[in-house]
Amino acid sequence: MTDAVRPLAHEDIKDLPLDAWIARLKSSVSERVQDGCVFPDFPSAEVQRQFVGSAYEDALDEAGKFYAFAQESMGDKAYKRSAGKGYLDFGVGWGRIGRFFLRDFQAESMVGVDIDPDMVAFCSGANLPGRFETIANGQPLAFEDGAFRLITAYSVFTHLPPHLFRAWLAELLRVLAPGGLLVFTVEPPRFLDFLEATDASSPNAWLAALAVYKDLLPGLREDLAREGIAYLASGGGAYRERDVYGETVVTAKFVAKEAAPHGGEVVRYVDDPAQFWQAAVVIRKRAAQKPGFLTRLLSGLTGKA
Repeated sequence: MTDAVRPLAHEDIKDLPLDAWIARLKSSVSERVQDGCVFPDFPSAEVQRQFVGSAYEDALDEAGKFYAFAQESMGDKAYKRSAGKGYLDFGVGWGRIGRFFLRDFQAESMVGVDIDPDMVAFCSGANLPGRFETIANGQPLAFEDGAFRLITAYSVFTHLPPHLFRAWLAELLRVLAPGGLLVFTVEPPRFLDFLEATDASSPNAWLAALAVYKDLLPGLREDLAREGIAYLASGGGAYRERDVYGETVVTAKFVAKEAAPHGGEVVRYVDDPAQFWQAAVVIRKRAAQKPGFLTRLLSGLTGKA
């Protein structure tokens, strides 16, 4: 890389209007160097589709809609007052989502994590902003409490079995700062109707593979009605065995119930197939409540006893 060409930085695009920034990222598919700055790289189209079902402009178009949704939520007053500094892309994959947030964060404040070491290795060498780390299911994240102001998880919780859904939600809320936002997607109940309509003869490999599970629908619907979550253990290849990866359907009530004990409050829930394939959710981390006057008075009296 010559002196005239350098990696894209936050200062280069922080003042760009939203639509202009999304358009520049899409154009980076064919123009990786723009105005002397190198934009993030892409893996092969096959790898892109393996992870997100689409590639290049189509993949970035979907990600751009999610980014715009997050931007609307980031106008929240509590978010602007949050003491959290960093951004975490949970389930970074090939870096499709995280690259958008360079407009909002300095690269040194950005982190991407994934269970797939191959994707972490790709991201680390693809001129993507931030640093990248491999994580393990069942292991806590190596970040202190309240480290992040914003966390995104696109199409991650849509695949987690119940125990991991609960565990990772709790862990992300631990590392989210008060006032900070967790913006992510979940598979809403309408996914079961979608599953019922799949056809094993479909030319789409994913749809054909899903169709073989249609006989499980009665049990999945029963689980969803009883627990608020239903898990289809389909598996997804290396690092994504059936016990940790599948198709997960949840109700909005389940998400709110699981977030509440960890200080999370659902402030947005959008289930609109015309806007997103999945449902988009925003959870705000509540600020720790200070003891009231009466509580402090009683504590003081107890201390003197």
